[in-house]
Amino acid sequence: MTRDAPPTAVEAFRVARRRFVAGHRVELSDVAAELGVNRVTVHRWLGNRTAVLTEVVWSLTAPTLAGCYDRAPGLGGARVADAMADFVRLTVEHPGMRAFLEREHETALRVLTRRDHDFQRRIIGAVEDLLEREQRAGHLDAGYPLPDLAFLVVRVVEGFVYVERIVGEQPEPDRAARALHFLLR
Repeated sequence: MTRDAPPTAVEAFRVARRRFVAGHRVELSDVAAELGVNRVTVHRWLGNRTAVLTEVVWSLTAPTLAGCYDRAPGLGGARVADAMADFVRLTVEHPGMRAFLEREHETALRVLTRRDHDFQRRIIGAVEDLLEREQRAGHLDAGYPLPDLAFLVVRVVEGFVYVERIVGEQPEPDRAARALHFLLR
């Protein structure tokens, strides 16, 4: 293939994201090879592999979570619980996420659940935003600090999304829904 312009960081990100969605391992060297540049260039553009994985998963998470909230019925805690339960279902069904968790479960858990990585801060912030929307609309009286409640919601979601890797059980989105509705009632 002949190129009119040199590859860009945006193209590198798209390649990484496409590889993840297809269930392939995301390696900087593979992204670089596909673009015809060296790995150091991709690293300079996107950061290390952990940063790339974080950005790729977040690029899928943010619109998915927003869509789940937009589709969720009801008001207040019930709406947030339904949105998060739908998010659990979509996450455990996503071929790229399933492949990532099966193939690289330790890396996935480290990147996605530890507070010293950016993904967890982002998802907790996004859930806190949903809770705040419901509270501002007068549909939620949490009786608990929203940052802490958002953290608990995310931990419940993580527990059900990563249950197979943590305790060897199959993910059950319906159980997640019941737990989330209990927490957010």
